[in-house]
This record gives sequence, structure tokens and C-alpha cells, in this order.
Amino acid sequence: MPANMTLFWPLFLFLTATVVAVFTFVSVAHWVGAQSRERQARDRYALLKALAEMPGENARRILDVIVEQDLRKAIKDRSEQLMGGLITLAVGASLSIMLATLSHNEPGVWTVGLIPASVGASLIVFNLFAKPDRAPGPPPDGPG
Repeated sequence: MPANMTLFWPLFLFLTATVVAVFTFVSVAHWVGAQSRERQARDRYALLKALAEMPGENARRILDVIVEQDLRKAIKDRSEQLMGGLITLAVGASLSIMLATLSHNEPGVWTVGLIPASVGASLIVFNLFAKPDRAPGPPPDGPG
């Protein structure tokens, strides 16, 4: 083994430990989030079951609050998707400009930035033309 090769072992071990630590943290964070979402879904199901067993004016008010929360969540998800499309489009445009500026000898390198720009544009178009989600639940005026 060459002498300069032994200098890379500490760096290799450090990077290996860092990668393992990062992936461990990400997997634990994802697991905790999944547990929280599962608990919320279970609590929501228990509430809806209790409402189904006890119809009345209070149950209707609680159901209206749940429908309103679902509608707010749908609006928030939609605006986050639009924001993600705008950010991706901006990154693609910036990358194209940067590559066009830096690569004087390579004439078509700037087109690499069109990949994230087209992904961002498709997210924006999908968000603008997709049918809005309707909150689950009974119709506002009841049957008929």
C-alpha cells in the first residue's frame, strides 16, 4: 500500500460514520413522524365513530369543524405544492443562467438547467389546472 494511501483512512472512517449517523437520524425522524400521524388518524377515527353513535346538533357542529380543518389542510397542501413548483422553476432558471455564463466553450451546457425548470413548470401547471379537492364529509345541505 502506498504511503499516501494511509492518509485517507481517517477521512474514510469519518465520512463513513457521518453517513451512518445521518441516515440513522433520518430514519428515526421519519419513524417518529409516522407514529404521530398514525395516532392522529386513530384519534380522528374514534371521534368520528363516537359522532356516528350520537347524532345531534353538537355532533353536526363537531363534524363541521372537522370538515373545515380538512379544507384548510387541502388549501395549505396546494399552496405548498405551488411554492415547491416556483422554487424548482427558479432553481432551474438560475442553473441555466449560471451554466450559460460559466461555460463559454460548451454551447449547450445551459440546457441542463431546463430539467429542474421543466419539473417546476409542470408542478405549477398541475397545481393551477387540477380540480380542487373537496373536503370529505356529507353535503352541506344534507341529502336531497
